[in-house]
Amino acid sequence: MIHLNFTISNPWSDRWNTIWYKNGSISRHKAWEFNGYQTHDIVEVSCRLSFTGDHAGLHMMIGLFGYAVELHIYDTRHWNYETNTWEVYD
Repeated sequence: MIHLNFTISNPWSDRWNTIWYKNGSISRHKAWEFNGYQTHDIVEVSCRLSFTGDHAGLHMMIGLFGYAVELHIYDTRHWNYETNTWEVYD
């Protein structure tokens, strides 16, 4: 996993609300989400890329002055840590 994150938060705020949420399927086991949030962060830049683990994929978030947008492209399967394989529930 690669995870890069830079955040400056407002310590006197606990605001976190979803403004909008869009999602869909790319293929049988791949999906996407595009979300907007009200947050307590003044600045936020986050990028995470994983190839194994639950819902592995690309996750990016960019925020400024209490508002953020998130893009998440991920695998809908769950990771079995005992066998190091994907579990598929059809």
